Amino acid sequence: MSTKELRARAAGWLRQTQGRRGGAAALTAVLVIAVTFAFLHEYWRAAFASRPVLSEDARRTARDKAGQLAKAIEGRLVAKGKIQGDAWTSAQILVALKENNPQYKGRAGPRAIAKHFRSIAGPECACWRKVPAGNFPSHLGVTSWTLWSLACYGVAAHPTEIDFLLAAQGGEGGWPLFAGADPGQFASSYATAAVMLALHEQSAREKSPARRGRIVAAVSRGAGWLKSRASARARWADYPDSPEKKEYLGLSGFVLFALHRTGTPGLAALDRAWMSELPDETPALLGDEASGRKVEVGKRAYPDDTLYRTLPWAIVATVHAYPNASIFGKVRGTRWLERALEPGAPVYALAGNEHDAALLAEALFALRSDP
Repeated sequence: MSTKELRARAAGWLRQTQGRRGGAAALTAVLVIAVTFAFLHEYWRAAFASRPVLSEDARRTARDKAGQLAKAIEGRLVAKGKIQGDAWTSAQILVALKENNPQYKGRAGPRAIAKHFRSIAGPECACWRKVPAGNFPSHLGVTSWTLWSLACYGVAAHPTEIDFLLAAQGGEGGWPLFAGADPGQFASSYATAAVMLALHEQSAREKSPARRGRIVAAVSRGAGWLKSRASARARWADYPDSPEKKEYLGLSGFVLFALHRTGTPGLAALDRAWMSELPDETPALLGDEASGRKVEVGKRAYPDDTLYRTLPWAIVATVHAYPNASIFGKVRGTRWLERALEPGAPVYALAGNEHDAALLAEALFALRSDP
């Protein structure tokens, strides 16, 4: 091959190499621009959104699963026109069904709902126990969920039922889980949040202006107690005034939701802290937490075996905290929710026939958010 031919081939190879380099550089530039645009678009949407901006797939899957769970738990709740189950579980199911569909009337109807609950109320008080037997203490958590569910279906609480909750409030604003426990030592974050929800929902059905004023004041004091016991991470301990206190994510999500639902002012800092402290990993579906704390009532001690459903209440709290979050917090929260609600996520493993109907109800409560 002549020198001239070699030079020609070398020049051609150089042009091809330069062309490939130019093409690669152009492709890299396009990719950088696309990634930058997507990044800016995500943050731009978050800056002006008042609710999480999730993919249509995530929204559709959540709605479909909510519909399936609603049908499943309604079928387990009502048999031959009668409400079935203990007070706590049936109340949670009824609240979740109403939250999922505000037009839901209840297959059994308000009268049957009221009859069911009052037939299993405590014999010596206007309240409910976890199990309607004499050796179980009056339970403010069960009573609160019951009165909340009655309010959902337009059933007003008896004055004595409201008085039971009001009388159990401690001097600083918190409520114990069991009636008769010292609220100074055994004020419970869960019980306080639950009582606030019950009183708030029942206040609209209270005909006495004086009693309504007492209800509003009690809820405000409870909210103040909870806000003062929040950690810098927007977390709550089971018994904040106890030396053995321990924080729980599921409990904290329930408390933050209760503060929002009752219209508590001044939650922006807590909301921002909640969003910045979301766990990197999505909580397990069955990752329930329980305090197990022994609560003294008179001369006896009873265990607090309330289950704090981590995943459902973390979802609910994140949706409610979203509007107050920073732009970065909104993006973080949206990404977290996308992982928690994307098709194939653990929450969709629920079939509706699980033994634990309360888990199904709280999962429905979370999915009904349709963030």
